[in-house]
Amino acid sequence: AARLCGSLLSVALLVITFRKNIDIFFKGNNFLIKSFFFGEIQYLNEKRSVFKNTSFLSFRNYYKYQLTQRLDYWSYRVISLGFTFLTIGILCGAVWANEAWGSYWNWDPKETWAFITWTIFTIYLHTRTREIKRLQLSKD
Repeated sequence: AARLCGSLLSVALLVITFRKNIDIFFKGNNFLIKSFFFGEIQYLNEKRSVFKNTSFLSFRNYYKYQLTQRLDYWSYRVISLGFTFLTIGILCGAVWANEAWGSYWNWDPKETWAFITWTIFTIYLHTRTREIKRLQLSKD
């Protein structure tokens, strides 16, 4: 479940990062949603007009940048937690298989796919960790 939630956070990150227009709430003619968010929209429009008048263009996407950074952080953390549980589950399953069948690993489809899944998440976590270290070194 943790790996699924982390993967969904990663998908949300990809959707937000590569989506051009975010007009999810206002595609239809739903008056209730429009009237519920009217005050918030007016406030956001005021903020947007203030940002347009400033010389700092990076503020335009500042909130989107913050959101993507948080999604990236939480997806990495949740996937790391799920990976830990997957590793413990595979090891406990191997011990149980040795007690039940006399061998730790038989390469049946369930064990093989557990190994493939574990390898894929290992590659993801390894490359993610290397990228974090590379970014930290480039800042210094």
